[in-house]
Amino acid sequence: MSTPKFSSAVKTLTVDDESPLFCRVATDATEIIACSRGLEFGEGNRYIASDPALEAVAAVKDICAKVFAELPVQAGWCFGNGRKMNGVEWHKSSEVVVACTDCVLLLGSAADIVGDEYDSSRAVALCLNAGEAAELRAGTLHLAPLAVNDVFAAAIILPRGTNAPLAGGIDGTLRAVNKWLLVHPENRAGIAAGGKVGVTGDNLTLVGYDGK
Repeated sequence: MSTPKFSSAVKTLTVDDESPLFCRVATDATEIIACSRGLEFGEGNRYIASDPALEAVAAVKDICAKVFAELPVQAGWCFGNGRKMNGVEWHKSSEVVVACTDCVLLLGSAADIVGDEYDSSRAVALCLNAGEAAELRAGTLHLAPLAVNDVFAAAIILPRGTNAPLAGGIDGTLRAVNKWLLVHPENRAGIAAGGKVGVTGDNLTLVGYDGK
């Protein structure tokens, strides 16, 4: 993958770089990528928390054993054509992202949130080639991947129940089960859905690549 260019300067990393935010997950993603070919793309991004067909894939079961120590997990999809940061979410658990297309993740640390505000200039970009997988550690800020080409697709593996509606309702940054969220003021859809505005600075946008 060529080095992506953003609307503001962003440090770019690969899955083999050392970082407190993520680490490589060794896996054969062939069957996962094959499953992703049935996704139906439209405008914007979509998230499907659980896909039983994906959860039956041997590589997903292996990730469950290696990363989540056999905790019950859900494996689903995030896919679409988004190219903007739009906000950050975080979990108090790991999340595994398996890239089914080339894509980019904008990442940060929840420790850098001050007074429910996060400065987007602190984010870094993780470039994932199709077939690569990364474990985002607990407290790593992220949102949907960004499309390198026309669209992106990624398998998302989390402890079961993550992102389900809260029985007690939204409370500040707590947006769903095991999900905390801050949105950028330009993210009108996120605000309309109840997201708390708290990402300051540029709404980082993937605008091209070195030489393009």
